[in-house]
Amino acid sequence: MSEALANADRRIENIVRVGRVASVDPATATAIIDFGDFTSPPLPVGQLTGGAIQFWCMPSEGEQVMVFSESGDIANGMIYGSIYAGNAPSSDGAVPMINLAGGRMVINGTLEVTVDVIAAGVSLVHHTHKGVTPGASNTGEPNQ
Repeated sequence: MSEALANADRRIENIVRVGRVASVDPATATAIIDFGDFTSPPLPVGQLTGGAIQFWCMPSEGEQVMVFSESGDIANGMIYGSIYAGNAPSSDGAVPMINLAGGRMVINGTLEVTVDVIAAGVSLVHHTHKGVTPGASNTGEPNQ
């Protein structure tokens, strides 16, 4: 095979690749990916949205991710999307889930929930208070 054909084959193979995150740099929104036979340079991590409304979520070391490189040159690639590798947070595909692994989430803005919020088994809409006598004061369910 000629060098030109070998280079074309390599570029085609590199248009979409799957690898594991070797390291993450949140300050530059980049990560280095280990593809087994080689390691990428720092690549930008794509986000769900990065304009006026932003969703910030960096991958974890060891996470399996997809790298897209339009030209087939990994150095110009971008990380976008991860693949569960036996670590899905639920086996129920009908219930969306965010697993923060004991961490926290920050929402800068107003969060509006149209039905209810349940925290540690307590409903925000239907909770009551112990030791309070109902009357003219605010007790029982939250004011609406």
